[in-house]
Amino acid sequence: MFVPREYVKALIDRLTDEQVQALWVVLTSMVWPTEEVTPEEIAEIKEGLADIEAGKKMKAEDVWKELGV
Repeated sequence: MFVPREYVKALIDRLTDEQVQALWVVLTSMVWPTEEVTPEEIAEIKEGLADIEAGKKMKAEDVWKELGV
């Protein structure tokens, strides 16, 4: 079944802001497939979360300085 884009756009215009946000999440997952996270990346994420839980934090300004931004 073919649905003209104009029909879909007209329906979107009738949605609430909350509904548009929900639709955006669905459409984003359809348009930009999720990248797979490597085991190494998962370990780094877990390490970072553990550091945050342990109170090990850095100010954004310090990170920028370290990176030369």
